[in-house]
Amino acid sequence: MNLRRIDLNLLTVFDAIMAEGSITRAAMRLGMTQPALSNALTRLRRQMDDPLFVRTVEGMEPTERAMLMAGPVRQALDIARQAFAAMPDLPPGTGKRRYTIALGEIGEAIALPAAISALDRDMPFRLVLERPQERPNLEIALLEGSLDLVWTPLAMRSRDVAIEPVMKDELVCLLPPPLAGRTLTPELYFGLQHAVMRGTLYERELDRGGRRRDIVIGDCHCGALPGLVGGCGFAAVLPKRLAEAIAASHGLAVAALPFDMPDLLLHQAWPRHLDNDPQHRRLRRALKAAAQ
Repeated sequence: MNLRRIDLNLLTVFDAIMAEGSITRAAMRLGMTQPALSNALTRLRRQMDDPLFVRTVEGMEPTERAMLMAGPVRQALDIARQAFAAMPDLPPGTGKRRYTIALGEIGEAIALPAAISALDRDMPFRLVLERPQERPNLEIALLEGSLDLVWTPLAMRSRDVAIEPVMKDELVCLLPPPLAGRTLTPELYFGLQHAVMRGTLYERELDRGGRRRDIVIGDCHCGALPGLVGGCGFAAVLPKRLAEAIAASHGLAVAALPFDMPDLLLHQAWPRHLDNDPQHRRLRRALKAAAQ
């Protein structure tokens, strides 16, 4: 087959549908509208003279021809990604690679300073911290290349995204100084006013037995918590390492929650084509070590 007759951009459409098993999810993954992706699939079907995917109750089922194509197409796209990954994205005038990362409040507070200290000052890359106001679809951001690494409690479905557990910690309550040494009972816990840190998905689990906390400040920055807890007498539920660091720096108290809660588990995820990028691997290892 003459490749000049084939629109090679259609291979990314084919690969996305193979990975997602859905026109809708494939369109989201590629940042396309559903009609645009359907049109692209129609063009590819004509060029290949095969339906490639058949709609079933479970999603888009690949044909035998599509199954034979899947491996070579994936290999070709991986080679292309590796080729472009070998061309560093260099900020003007720095001569250094740039990575855009989203660690969230917890990752930035717990791991980032220690990771930067562990790396030498003449790092061969620059870091850009991403703090979106609205929660993005992190998986799509990784696939599209707008993010190079994220910390998330959520699972990633795409085989083009690598993921590993990076931090596990129990949840505790940060309290004002007058409550130091007191056992945190359910009555005391629900009697306090609370501040909620931005981006904490575990918050939905903290109201128990039909009782709800009095949340006065919601979605606040981590840096505001010491003043809210120490100056206003609020309580805040945080990972133990973060709570103890804040308490030690600002003379606050830490107490165990009055009920069982699953530990917080965070994962580190990145585009799989960066697996063997030496500087990205160095960054991943430093962040993971700092989180232990």
